[in-house]
Amino acid sequence: MSDERRRLWDRLSVQTKLILVFILTGVIIFVVNLYLYINIDSVITRINRIYDSNVAVNAFSDNLDNLQTSLKVYLDTRSTDAMEEYYRHEIAFQDLLGRLEESDMPGDTGIIIENIGNLSRNYLGVSEIAVNARRGNIVEKYKISYQQAVSLYGYINTYLYSLNDELFQHNTRSYSGLVRSFRTLETISMVMLIVVLMIDVFLLALLSKNILDPVQERELMMETHLKDAELKYLQAQINPHFLFNTLNAGAQLAMMEDAERTEEYLQNVASFFRYRIRKGAETSYLKDEIALVDNYIYILNVRFAGEIHFYKDIDEKAVDIEMPGMILQPVVENAVNHGIRGLEREGHICLAVTDMDSYVQISVSDNGIGMTEEQIQGILEGRDVMKDQEQNSNGVGVRNVISRLELYYGSDGLFDIRSDGKDSGTEIIINLPRKTE
Repeated sequence: MSDERRRLWDRLSVQTKLILVFILTGVIIFVVNLYLYINIDSVITRINRIYDSNVAVNAFSDNLDNLQTSLKVYLDTRSTDAMEEYYRHEIAFQDLLGRLEESDMPGDTGIIIENIGNLSRNYLGVSEIAVNARRGNIVEKYKISYQQAVSLYGYINTYLYSLNDELFQHNTRSYSGLVRSFRTLETISMVMLIVVLMIDVFLLALLSKNILDPVQERELMMETHLKDAELKYLQAQINPHFLFNTLNAGAQLAMMEDAERTEEYLQNVASFFRYRIRKGAETSYLKDEIALVDNYIYILNVRFAGEIHFYKDIDEKAVDIEMPGMILQPVVENAVNHGIRGLEREGHICLAVTDMDSYVQISVSDNGIGMTEEQIQGILEGRDVMKDQEQNSNGVGVRNVISRLELYYGSDGLFDIRSDGKDSGTEIIINLPRKTE
């Protein structure tokens, strides 16, 4: 049976599975909220009963005081206003007495309320006798009735005190119970929310595992193969024409000079191509890249009778950083072919390496023909802006370097081109981040 349910679950679409998970989560949250609502409503009802009972007793006590005061004022003054005031308080007192007797007071208050009711009716009767006697100017009778009303007023206040005391004790116990109830609800709500969260995490983990396990493996393999293919493709783009030119120059040199210089030249050529073959498909160190540039400049100066004026400013603390292979030589080649080649003045190329703590900055600058802003942006954005130049132009070589840097470090913004325009030279800046452990 469990296998059938599993097969049924596996046949469901991703959308259906997500909908079921969210529905189940919604039902759990609804049940939790309903439970909390019912319990909180019960607590609030108990609080309202406590509040209503206190309000009723206080209102009854205040009106009794007002009624007794208005009775005394009328008996003293026998004024129409005092009598109207007395009857207004009497009507309100009777209404509050009825509410007090009908109220559902908590605790053992039934007998106390019954006694208050009986005494209050006697009080109203005696007070009415006193008022009527005062209206008839029967002095002795209203004095006796007033004294009886005062005594009944005192008894009623005594029972009201007892009622308040009983309510206070009951409310104190209720308050302690309410505090415990709130704390229990708080604990239950936290536990249930944690349980809901754990259920959600479990369901989503189970769902994502079923969905992603077979897909992730294929995606990782495809991504690895794609990056490997991109690196090999980009590395293969580096211009091979240099090989034939250097070999021809070597043959000519062998014919014109003695074998010692030819041997040195050919050794540099061999080192150059050995590095390209070995390091073209793997990482290298900056010091090896600088050595390759030295080989390259030596070969060029043999070919062009020393007309390449090359300078270096190297911070030796920075040369042990790892980097992609074949990065510096294409940049220097670009400076030669499209920076100083064909200049009427003496051309200079400078390679500078600076340790910037969190990264190493490489600068390749020349005093050549410079670049326009459009050319710079075109190269950085991968557009063909050098159509009037030969195929191995800086648009191809530089984009190759930029792409391999982005693939290797997984970020952009590591390569920048600076030039003030025509005949102002060009500087290429490469920032190599230090990899943290």
